[in-house]
Amino acid sequence: MKHLELFVVLGVFALGLLIASISQAETPEDDTLVQKRDVAGGHYLVVLPGNGLVDQAMPVLFYYHGYGQSAESVIKNRNLRALAAHKGVLLVVPDGLNRSWSNVGAPSEKRDEITFTRNILHDLRATWRLDDTRIWASGFSQGGSMVWDVACYTGEEFTAFFPVAGSFWRPHPPSCQTAVNLRHIHGLSDTVVPMKGRQIGSRWYQGDVREGVAIWQDENGCKGEPVEQRLAELVCQVWDNCNSGRVLELCLHPGGHHIKMEWLAQGMEWAEKHITR
Repeated sequence: MKHLELFVVLGVFALGLLIASISQAETPEDDTLVQKRDVAGGHYLVVLPGNGLVDQAMPVLFYYHGYGQSAESVIKNRNLRALAAHKGVLLVVPDGLNRSWSNVGAPSEKRDEITFTRNILHDLRATWRLDDTRIWASGFSQGGSMVWDVACYTGEEFTAFFPVAGSFWRPHPPSCQTAVNLRHIHGLSDTVVPMKGRQIGSRWYQGDVREGVAIWQDENGCKGEPVEQRLAELVCQVWDNCNSGRVLELCLHPGGHHIKMEWLAQGMEWAEKHITR
């Protein structure tokens, strides 16, 4: 039965992988900018800005890949690398074990991903100068769930989070460790990671996006009603008067399980507006 459950899990996330635009790999134009870094627990890939300003404090974008992907497959995406180069950010792509993540509550329990993330940050800080006001995290699908976990359990290490199509797994955390700037994007027609979540196998459950947002409302001290904003196909509920001074956004679109590069660009622009330290 356990093998059957894992087969179901593999099939579910493979579907998400097939339609994820971020997974479309092409050969990188300049591999000299890419470094593989080993840390306790695994490895990550980092793409240096092509502007030669590595001696200056650099913004950092963590990108957590989806299920079935790897850091190596994601780093081949020219559009992602071009966006990072245009923004002048240090692009950091952690590598999931066996193309998966050990999210809190998820099927895999092979690594403490929060410790792994902290190990990467420690290595980055020991190697390059980082702009501590611009340390961001994004990710898609199961990688989006990773972003929610990182925000909840080590949010003080980052300044903004903008995940796509993945949130907490059940059981939802009763609370998180710190208030954060978070902008989540999700499709109302998503059947891989539905808004309300769903059961995977016999023991695992994706979380409910709105319930997860409510946890962040409490953590951020967002008491009032959100303001609605529209940006192309996105309809966003925005809480920008929270007691913590942080900003929370839930942006929904009518589509399914996918990510667009423009959403990552918007996320970085949004993060720039809400620098809090």
